Amino acid sequence: MKHHFEFFVVYTAFWAPVKTQHSAVIKCFTCDLGGEYTSNKFYELLVLDGTIHQTSCIDTLEQNIVTKKKYRHIVETAHSFLLSISVSSEF
Repeated sequence: MKHHFEFFVVYTAFWAPVKTQHSAVIKCFTCDLGGEYTSNKFYELLVLDGTIHQTSCIDTLEQNIVTKKKYRHIVETAHSFLLSISVSSEF
C-alpha cells in the first residue's frame, strides 16, 4: 500500500477470503484516528459486517507499547509459519 486512500481496497481484499475461505469473522478492528480508518465507506462496511470499530488514543505510551507487542507477535508468528513450510528466509 503506497497511499492511505488505498486502505479500503486492501481491507476488502483481505476481508473477503477471511469470510469465505476460512469461515471466520473479524470481530473487532482497532486503529488510530488516521483518516483512512475513519471514512464513512469503511465505517459502513464494519457496521454491515457487525465488526466493532475501536480507536486508540493518540500519543498514549501505554497503548503504543501494547500495539508494538501485538505487532511483533504477529510478525514472529508469520515468520515461523513461513519457515515451517520451507519458504526462503528472504521472504
